[in-house]
Amino acid sequence: MKLKKIVKIFLLVVFVFLQIYLVFIKNFQVLDYSRYNNEYPPQPLYGKNKKTKKVSQTFRTPGPLARIDIMLANYLVKPKGGTLQLGIFKENRCLFLKKYPANTVEDNKFYTFAIDPGKVLRGEYTLRLKHFPEDKKERLAVWIYREDIYPFGSLFVDGKQKQGDMTFRVYYLSTLWQQRDRIIEKIPPLWLSRSWIVIGFLITLLTINLLFYYFVNKLLNSLDN
Repeated sequence: MKLKKIVKIFLLVVFVFLQIYLVFIKNFQVLDYSRYNNEYPPQPLYGKNKKTKKVSQTFRTPGPLARIDIMLANYLVKPKGGTLQLGIFKENRCLFLKKYPANTVEDNKFYTFAIDPGKVLRGEYTLRLKHFPEDKKERLAVWIYREDIYPFGSLFVDGKQKQGDMTFRVYYLSTLWQQRDRIIEKIPPLWLSRSWIVIGFLITLLTINLLFYYFVNKLLNSLDN
């Protein structure tokens, strides 16, 4: 009998801790700003003299940066080699610098640049992208907007500000609890106020825990029979 109580308490503690972990501790990748379309011609990562251009974009991240997706073009010729270099800067201080394989670039699709955890925390930064081709005939370019559509930064080419913005997506790390306001805002208001939504969530959570307790208790009792 004593062992059954210990097992029951242990399972309940594990179940409650799992909920706390998923809501308050575990980090998920969250998309910061989602208005993106493939609308305008790309900005090449090379000049007429084949000299590499530096395409930059200032941006913000509301939490630790997890990844950046940039829409690239390869003019229907997939690179056989070479690298893409992504740098993240705070003013003139480099916080992150890494090379990625260019031979995985798909035409007119987002290319994912994974960022090492903890390298770039919440704040405003500049990303700089360079292409180092293996074959000078291979060309890559960044898709851009001709209008300033991104509200948290600007586009630069070789250090000069340009009209428009890079076509990119910023993902940062955050917990479900930290995203509670954002989650609630996406729920259709109908006649429910924010308070009732929170109350409904707590009632649902309590019901789940009671059901778990009921089934654990039933399972342990069945073992005695």
